[in-house]
Order: sequence, then C-alpha cells, then structure tokens
Amino acid sequence: MAPTARRKSQTAQTRDPPANPVTQLELVELLHKRAVNELVIVEVEPTRYQIHPIVAWKMGRSVLLGSGGQPRTFRSLDTLATHLKTLGTGHTVVRLELL
Repeated sequence: MAPTARRKSQTAQTRDPPANPVTQLELVELLHKRAVNELVIVEVEPTRYQIHPIVAWKMGRSVLLGSGGQPRTFRSLDTLATHLKTLGTGHTVVRLELL
C-alpha cells in the first residue's frame, strides 16, 4: 500500500497569521509589568470572542494565541471574565467591541 499524506484543512490554508501575536505567558508578564494599556475584547463571530491587548511599546493591537498557534477564542463572556480575573488584570482598562 502507498502511504497517504494528510492534507491541511481549507481554513488553515486561508487564514493569515495574526499580527503581533502574544502568548499567555507573555501576556501575564506584560500585565505584571503594567505594560498593557488596554485589553480589547473583540467579538469576531456571534458568540465568539478574542482578547486583543494593546501593549505600550508595540504599534497596534496584539492577539492572544492559543496552544495551536491560532488566536484563542472564547465561547462566552462569562468564561472570558473568569479568565481575565485569573490573569490578574488589576486596574487595566477592558473594552468590549461587538459586531
């Protein structure tokens, strides 16, 4: 038998890599250094949310990445709020952008 190669899904091929990616660990470090000016919660699809931190020394927004290297999405605002509390956002401004 000939070996079969798996193809990448169509969504993985068409997506652009996120601009200014930030990992979970980097975000926690930036929050503790008070380098995050603002956390923007963006509704990318109905009931799908992403965290876009605005860092003091980077131009534009960053995107919080998940474990697969893609932007991390949350299915509910309750889960997102709990996640932000565990990160220790402190007095960082949190803004919500809806569709």
